Amino acid sequence: MNITENKNITEYKPEEIPVEIRFYTIADLQEMLGWSETTVQKLFKDPNFPSADFGKNKVVEAHALIEYFSTKHVKKRERYWRT
Repeated sequence: MNITENKNITEYKPEEIPVEIRFYTIADLQEMLGWSETTVQKLFKDPNFPSADFGKNKVVEAHALIEYFSTKHVKKRERYWRT
């Protein structure tokens, strides 16, 4: 800890770690991708999609989303997306 004797413990600021964690909801992805709510909801229900439940909301972490979309997904090959 980098606290001098003159400073109060409330003034302590830990060394900052440059890590940003951002989560996106269904509404966020609708806006970003321009997809319908139904399509985004189906994406979140896909067992291969890295979503999580956060209370009553479904969310996806930004890095996991980037990793998911960096892989090509073909509708005909993936059983979940076949109609």
